[in-house]
Amino acid sequence: MELHAAVQRLASVLSRLDTYVHVIASASKKSCGISTANHEVIFQQLSQCVEDLYNVMKDVSKHYNSKVSLEHQLPTASHKLKTTDECVVSSLISLVTSTSKLSSFMKLHIEFFSGPVTHRTRGHSFINSLETDGPATSPAVAQLRNKAVLYMEALKRSQPETVAYDTAVLNKKTLLSSTESKVGLTQQVASNLDRITKLEQEKEHWMLEAQLTQIKYDKELQKIKQFETIQPRSPQDDGPSKKSTPSPTLNKDNEDVQLETSLLGKLEITSTPLEKEDEAREQLIKGHYTSRIAELATQLQKSDSKTVHFHSECRALQKRLALTEKGKDKMMGELGTSNQQISQLKDELQTTTRSYESQLSMMSDHLCSMNEQLTSQKDEIDALKMTAALKPTNKKGKNK
Repeated sequence: MELHAAVQRLASVLSRLDTYVHVIASASKKSCGISTANHEVIFQQLSQCVEDLYNVMKDVSKHYNSKVSLEHQLPTASHKLKTTDECVVSSLISLVTSTSKLSSFMKLHIEFFSGPVTHRTRGHSFINSLETDGPATSPAVAQLRNKAVLYMEALKRSQPETVAYDTAVLNKKTLLSSTESKVGLTQQVASNLDRITKLEQEKEHWMLEAQLTQIKYDKELQKIKQFETIQPRSPQDDGPSKKSTPSPTLNKDNEDVQLETSLLGKLEITSTPLEKEDEAREQLIKGHYTSRIAELATQLQKSDSKTVHFHSECRALQKRLALTEKGKDKMMGELGTSNQQISQLKDELQTTTRSYESQLSMMSDHLCSMNEQLTSQKDEIDALKMTAALKPTNKKGKNK
């Protein structure tokens, strides 16, 4: 029963300790409504709670030791029970020693914990105002403290993957050179495009000329062949009276006859060599224009791919520009805050120098007054000494 009561008191003391720890932890937040004047009382109660914890742990250890001694005297106590009891007893002894050290530490440093936190600058201290509970300090100190905290947190973070310095410098140089020579490159591209279009036009012109000359050459070859087939020379026709004249049979041989049959009957279609030349010419022109259309389609595909590539590059450059603008705005804001801090620190320096000057002037005036007082006191002492030396001589004269 005594052990059970000691354990209940231990639970109540631990709950009290938890509440005081939560109160102290919440005091560091801005939203906490606890006044700084109550911190001393809170730390005193915390110290008392730690001392109560030490006393309760002693009681628990004492009662549990008595319980263990009674259990070990029983014949039914097993070896496992004895070992667990020994482990629990050693743990309770370590808890008692730890709580005693914690209680003594809290008692010795209760003044330090409950004392007000003051911030002093070199040669100057800020006086507490009646309106605020704590000591008033410069806002620059709080900002610098926050920056130090953020810097320490940034050191703990894992560094992202970075580019080597040499490659970054080279990329920057190439970017600057590309931006500087952008106008010149655009002019060169425009002039090269004009030259390319002119050369393409000349190429088409000369290709058409070459095809026409090829057609004319083919026509001449066909005419020569037809002339050789129409007028063959025979060795028997030597006399002037037997000159060959073109016959309708020969004209028929020069023409190609095609038969087309249908339900109505048969139809003979004759095609002359001129018609064949026209068809060949049409086929050549058709082939030229189909090849030209294919070339234009490939050029269009290339230009589409180039436009897509340029569009992606423009988007990437736009994103980089936006990032640089954001970085510029951030740096401008930091520059403004740093300038404000510098101006505040300059004002504080001026106030400290003025206070020093006023203090020095007051000290010099005080020293002057002290010197005057010392000289006057010295004169008085000398006068008193002179009067004291003259009095015995006057008494001797009167006695005589």
